[in-house]
Amino acid sequence: MMMYIILLVVLLILSSLFSSMETAYTSLTPGQINALAEKGKRPGRLVRKLTEQPHILLTTLLIGNNLANLGASALTTAMTMKLFGEPYIAATTGVLTLLVLIFCEVSPKQIALTANETLCLRSAQTILILSWLLRPVIWIITAISRTLTYLAVGRTKRVLSREVLLHHVKAAGHEGVVKSYEEEMIRNVFRISGIPVKAIMTHRTELFTVTNETPVRKALEYLLKSRHSRMPVIKSGTEHVCGVISLVDIAAALEENADSPVEQYAASPCLVPGSMKVHELFLKFRNEPIHLAIILDEYGGLNGIVTREDIMEEIFGNLYDERDNLFPEEICADGNGGWIAQGTADFYTISDKLGVNLEHDSNIHTLGGYLLEKLGHIPEPGTAIDLPEGCYVILNTHKKRILTVRFVPKEDKSKF
Repeated sequence: MMMYIILLVVLLILSSLFSSMETAYTSLTPGQINALAEKGKRPGRLVRKLTEQPHILLTTLLIGNNLANLGASALTTAMTMKLFGEPYIAATTGVLTLLVLIFCEVSPKQIALTANETLCLRSAQTILILSWLLRPVIWIITAISRTLTYLAVGRTKRVLSREVLLHHVKAAGHEGVVKSYEEEMIRNVFRISGIPVKAIMTHRTELFTVTNETPVRKALEYLLKSRHSRMPVIKSGTEHVCGVISLVDIAAALEENADSPVEQYAASPCLVPGSMKVHELFLKFRNEPIHLAIILDEYGGLNGIVTREDIMEEIFGNLYDERDNLFPEEICADGNGGWIAQGTADFYTISDKLGVNLEHDSNIHTLGGYLLEKLGHIPEPGTAIDLPEGCYVILNTHKKRILTVRFVPKEDKSKF
């Protein structure tokens, strides 16, 4: 009888081991598998070899698990018949089921989820040997299983979709494996593949441009005034871009003839349609010595520009240089009877500084929100909004936000 008990305990232990190994292998991520294999040790390479044939791996583990459970059930029935008789078989079967559920299924699987790499490394050699010993049986079972699967759902193929990958990134963020800013950058890399360049361009109304007949000396003045290093060159009388001039080009031109037309020294423009995806333009920037792309409208005219920095900001967030003001004043006088205000300026601060009573929804907290409420749609730069307190002109917008506004009070509207 003692031998029966020992054998029963051994079978239950085997059942728990097979159950835990099944969970350990199925919970491994592709990243974990590659990391184990790249460490250069034999167990890690065996783990990758086993996971490359999941049908053989799972069939081996399931055969072992079921044989252990069936053996334990048969042994328990034999012990019950010998000790207590047939009436107690149902009771002992219930007890065995409870033991298997707790000690051979739930607990081992929970342990395997927290230590899957360790279990896989320690069991890889044993599972490989078992898979070879059971290979004839595995072939038969696998053939039957594949036939049934094909009849039920047809030919299938596991595909790692973008959604699944981003879900894993999000899960890694929750677990602290990936930092929040890293998760955001990964998401942005995927996001730009679906965004057209016209969605991130600087609109033509905000650009500094020169005509192709502008003298080099004059072009330098415009470029210095704009505080940029490059600007588009427009063919006179049209909206067609014929080149891009940079400070380097102008410096070289000044040594030759400062009065010659800027067109002679402008580089050929990189012209792209507004429908081009951001990631496609990024690849173009990476493979060619281009810093600025001209975005064309449907008629082939200038619609805006996109720079390398624009794309970098879509991935990494805002990038500031020494000329950028990180903390611009919320509102300041423009010296011509008007005021320049930030769209994010606090609504009540604006009201107090201007000394006007602005009627608004109680949920509005910024000037930009106030103007969007009054207008009812997203305005374009240059849009004028005439309200009782005065006239607002939208200077800059970004996506769905109002960035800067010029305000002329009612009594000074003639100065607008």
